[in-house]
Order: sequence, then structure tokens, then C-alpha cells
Amino acid sequence: MLTIDWKERLTLDTEDYLMHKLPKKDYDFEIIFIAYPERVNGKIPSEVITFVSGILVRNIGKKHLDYIPFYRHLWLKNEDYGKLAFGTIVSKLINKKPEVYLPLLEEMMHHGNTSEINALLDKVMLSLTRKKPELYLEKVLQWTKSEKEEIAWAATNLCLKLIKRSEELIPQVLSHFQNQWAYPLGETLGLHVLLLKAIAKLNPEAYQATWKEFGISRDPQIVELLCAAIVDYDPEIYKEVELWTKSGNARVKKASLSAMKVLKRKKGAKA
Repeated sequence: MLTIDWKERLTLDTEDYLMHKLPKKDYDFEIIFIAYPERVNGKIPSEVITFVSGILVRNIGKKHLDYIPFYRHLWLKNEDYGKLAFGTIVSKLINKKPEVYLPLLEEMMHHGNTSEINALLDKVMLSLTRKKPELYLEKVLQWTKSEKEEIAWAATNLCLKLIKRSEELIPQVLSHFQNQWAYPLGETLGLHVLLLKAIAKLNPEAYQATWKEFGISRDPQIVELLCAAIVDYDPEIYKEVELWTKSGNARVKKASLSAMKVLKRKKGAKA
């Protein structure tokens, strides 16, 4: 935990950096906190970076748009410390100018791996989207269809966290994913399975309604998705799956036979 003395020193060093370094486009912001003596696994604690980033935003004030090259540099050139600082800064600024910072956020996501993108979306978008889904949820849903697999996975993971915290978002999120089922899902099929399994636990009624709507399908992709998303025994689901086992389509038959094993095992466990 940061002591009062270190908070005062970091505040002064941050203000000095803003006055003398940043105007000269000196983006080596690690000079602010490099003297901090404590380390966690050899690195400056994240609370130090978060604190310094907050002071930066506070002192930049209304001139925040002037420093976009600095924010971009933090993510692209400063590795772990810079990425954490970028996330903290953007989380504090995005609501002021979403038309500027959402595109910046998306741009940087294309320069990150799955872990980095997950952390960034958690930092910037999780709380924001929960508070203002009417402004931000649609953008998150768009990212679930990204051609960059890491972004699609991270955005879907964010959707899972959102519906777990705000179940009222389930209808919109579920509808978005269902609308994609008419098109080839490819490698992202597993994402849809994860989401449907989560909904089965959070809102069984929505899960049952999905089976009623799509359980009559003979489309191999939908059959594979529904069968993979079975979480418990249900007599109505059992009937649908049993019909699929008689299909002449190899994919439908394979998926349904596997699902029957799961259903019988779940049924036995309930007996």
C-alpha cells in the first residue's frame, strides 16, 4: 500500500514530468516511479502505475486530446507498465470523448495478445458498459465478430462478465449471438457455446426458449452448438437430441450421440 510520503513524492514527480518532459515529447514516463523501492516479482507494483496515471489525467485536465500520441506510445512502446497506464488513462477519459477514445482503444487492441486485450477491456469497458449499456454494449458486441480472434475471444469473455453482473443484458446479448448462427462460425463456435452455457445457469428460461426456437433445426452447426452447450438433463431436450441421433447427416449424428451420453449421465446423477 502506498504511504502518504510516497504519494506526495509521486505526485510531485508526475507534475514535474508533465511540466518539463512531456511537452518535449519525452514519453519515458517510467522516470516518474523508477525510484520506488518495493517490487512484486521484480516489478513496480500496479498500484503505483495506477496512482501515477491518475495524477497524469488529473493534471492534463481539459488538454487531454493534445496527448493522444503519448497514450498511443504507452501501449505500443512501454510494455507492461505502459499498457497498464494506457488502460487507466483511457478508462478515465473515454466517457468524456467516446468518439475519440473508443477508436483509439480499438486500434490498440489490434496490437495486443488475448491476455492484454482481456485486461484492457476489463479496465476500460466492464464498469462503463454496465453503467451505460445503451452507449457501449453495441460496440462490445461488434468486437465479438472481429476478424482478429484475440479480440473476438476477449469481447465475448467481457459479455460473459457483463451478463453475470447484469442479467438484464442477457436478451440483447443472446439475440446478438443467435443472429450469427445462420452464418458459418468457424473457430468462434466455442465462444457461442461458452455464452450459452453461462446463460443456462443464469437464466434457465432464456436457455429453454433458445432450445424451443432452434431445437427443431437440422442445421449441423446449430445442432453442434446446442449439443455442446448442454449443462443438465431435461426431458424436452432429450427428445430433440434423440431425433437428431437418427439423422443421416454425419455431423448431426456425431454431435447428438455425444450429447446423448451427457444427458444420460446427467439423468443418472439425478436418480
